[in-house]
Amino acid sequence: MENANRFAVVTGGTGGLGIAVTEAFLKTGYQVAVPYTSERKIEPFEQQIGDLKAQVTLIRTNLTVEAEVQDFFRTVLDKFGQIDILANIAGGFVGGIPVAETETESWDFLMNLNLKSVFLCCKAVLPHMVERTYGKIVNVSARAGLSGIAGLGAYGVSKSGVRILTESIAEEVKDQGINVNAILPSIIDTPTNRKAMPDADHSRWVSPNDIAKVILFLTSDDAAIINGAAIPVYGRA
Repeated sequence: MENANRFAVVTGGTGGLGIAVTEAFLKTGYQVAVPYTSERKIEPFEQQIGDLKAQVTLIRTNLTVEAEVQDFFRTVLDKFGQIDILANIAGGFVGGIPVAETETESWDFLMNLNLKSVFLCCKAVLPHMVERTYGKIVNVSARAGLSGIAGLGAYGVSKSGVRILTESIAEEVKDQGINVNAILPSIIDTPTNRKAMPDADHSRWVSPNDIAKVILFLTSDDAAIINGAAIPVYGRA
């Protein structure tokens, strides 16, 4: 396969979008390391990727705890010897709540899962990429992170933070062979979103597989001239 000696980390790799991204990397030959927190997601994940699971390393990791993130990346480097790609897919959503009614726990949950996890993973992998003068990072921001939306204060702030963090890192490492970009999804066509919005026109939503194709391109050498970008992947939503 074309990428048989290349290695990727996909956070959130057992989730709705993450499975599609992981599978896209696997099908082109990558070895992929996936940090996970929920045991119940492992069986459906392995069922979907089938025989490709031989190319996957699963490591239980809390991405909001720095010591665990550092241990994860040390373990991956010990096994793979290198990390070519980091795709930060892990994230969560809480919406429909005005700021004045937002519980501190919900605020902290979104800041930790959506933003702190990206910061900790980038912080852990960047020294290795800088040493190699090579690396590709793609972070998941969101359309809601571009401007304030009523009821999405905490979510929007967390995803806006991901975009700004992406731009900051891109500027810091642009002369060291490392590309750092973000994507901006709107509503993704996942079973969870269909269940939450059964009456919506699902044909207007973007599929996880189509987003995975964009991530695969951004992490390819064909996208070497793209750095610090925040790319909309809205579909027709």
